[in-house]
Amino acid sequence: MEIKSEIRRYVVENFLAGVPEAAVEDALPLITGGLIDSISMIALVDFLETRFGVEFMPGEIDVHSMNTFERIEELIRKKLASREAGGAASNGKQIR
Repeated sequence: MEIKSEIRRYVVENFLAGVPEAAVEDALPLITGGLIDSISMIALVDFLETRFGVEFMPGEIDVHSMNTFERIEELIRKKLASREAGGAASNGKQIR
């Protein structure tokens, strides 16, 4: 799954009008760079929850975890892994 690519596409289409997707780097500071404000962050979190089937807790939505595509991807991957581990545990499988 190309998590960063999907997030980048969403951000470019919704918040960076006129900027070519290829010009947007993984480490681009979205929040501290002033590209995404608090209202845009709500829309981004809604997209992430819907697209990747994850749920964010309020304490997870901050500058540290949501400032770059790299950090967002890391958070999504952790959430997906946790969900899969939880699903395995509920199926009676042992997790090590």
